[in-house]
Amino acid sequence: MKILLLGGRGMLGSDCKEVLGEEYEIVAPEKKELDIISWDKVIEALQAVKPDIVLNCAAFTDVDACEKESFKVRKVNVEGPRNLAQGSARFNCKMIHISSDYVFDGRKIPPQPYFEDDTMSPISSYGQSKMESEVAVKENAPNYVIIRTGWLYGIHGNNFVRSILKNTLRNKKKTLKVVDDQMGSPTWTRRLALQIRELISKDALGTFHATAEGYCNRYRFAEHVFRKLKLKISLQPCTMEKLGQSAKRPKNCILENRLLKKQGLNVMVDWQKDLDTFLGQFGDGLVKKARAGSL
Repeated sequence: MKILLLGGRGMLGSDCKEVLGEEYEIVAPEKKELDIISWDKVIEALQAVKPDIVLNCAAFTDVDACEKESFKVRKVNVEGPRNLAQGSARFNCKMIHISSDYVFDGRKIPPQPYFEDDTMSPISSYGQSKMESEVAVKENAPNYVIIRTGWLYGIHGNNFVRSILKNTLRNKKKTLKVVDDQMGSPTWTRRLALQIRELISKDALGTFHATAEGYCNRYRFAEHVFRKLKLKISLQPCTMEKLGQSAKRPKNCILENRLLKKQGLNVMVDWQKDLDTFLGQFGDGLVKKARAGSL
């Protein structure tokens, strides 16, 4: 089986390339080789590669920048997936598209989770673009999988774990402000790649939630990282409102992997278990890089 992977250099894409590459042939063109906002480039790639699956991990994910870059966001997050979906339909490929917990407004009271069939109601430009990307895929690709996830971290790319280490160790801060009024499930990109592999192997179709089991707030997430790495950093809780970020963020980002469990496909584990494994493998290296200013 051959997989055309978009966003192969990103946080999730890098782990997908490694995990899926153990069983399948992966073709992961650079953006300069295949820009998904170009219909002609998409069609040329599909004709040349002849993939069985198109896996789209490419996206504009800077939530705050999305508020100012509306043209670019729409091109990358909506028109790009539409091109891939239409191309997949034309060449009879399955399309797997990565979406986000930010398609929901977060108004459910924790620990109530969001389910796959809950109404989407985004409160940010990023969330709006991901909702529209889902619609574009559903309307154009008859053979699709949409995976909603969130709070991703990994060894590649920008993410919460790397950010808090960089902000404290490189800048030698002894105190870090962390929001305590947003709940979600820290999810390791390698684990998500394993979940994608499971969906592929079982030929699943539809919209799935795939995050780590359990939940916490951002403050507890940071606290766990620093405690595990034995770093003496003082954390100061604050609200999202006081942090003053450009984009609104849902307070409740908890997703329930209901359909994965119902279909016997769930390979996700507790967030603390995966985070401990991740930090055990990569934590010392991340700390050294952060202190050296190379993270």
